[in-house]
Amino acid sequence: MIGALTSCSPLSPPAGAAPASATATVLRAVDGDTIDVRDDTRGRLRVRVLGIDSPEVHQPGWSVGCWGPEAAKFAADTLTGQRVALAADPSQDSRDRYGRTLAYVEMADGRDFSVTAAAAGMAHSYVYDDKPVSRYPDIAAAEAQARNARRGLWGPPCEGNTESAPL
Repeated sequence: MIGALTSCSPLSPPAGAAPASATATVLRAVDGDTIDVRDDTRGRLRVRVLGIDSPEVHQPGWSVGCWGPEAAKFAADTLTGQRVALAADPSQDSRDRYGRTLAYVEMADGRDFSVTAAAAGMAHSYVYDDKPVSRYPDIAAAEAQARNARRGLWGPPCEGNTESAPL
């Protein structure tokens, strides 16, 4: 009986399900809160970073948001070419309505990109559908520090207003 139990394979997640954490290489930053990666097991993915919202730069029919290009450059400079861990949040869906994988991006030095971007003033903390991410307190605290220091989008010329407008 013991031999039969120890020879069983571990339970696997359903096919196509996102693992709790996966390793990937960042190929490029689409904008300040979306990246393209090559995941070690799932191949190429577009990832929407959980817990933050950066100003828009590529939304068709809309203006570029104040600080959008700077936020996109920050993401590119910080993440492109880097090995990262993608971590799911059990309180959130695994994909958004555009098919992007929803994940935290954990950098090789252990920092959470959501917290790092918020602390640098490159993104607002973000709650989708009234469901805060589990790391929201850390992201919101980093955002408050940036706002108080008037870093990034919290300083001139944006003063925190990064809304895009229809063209």
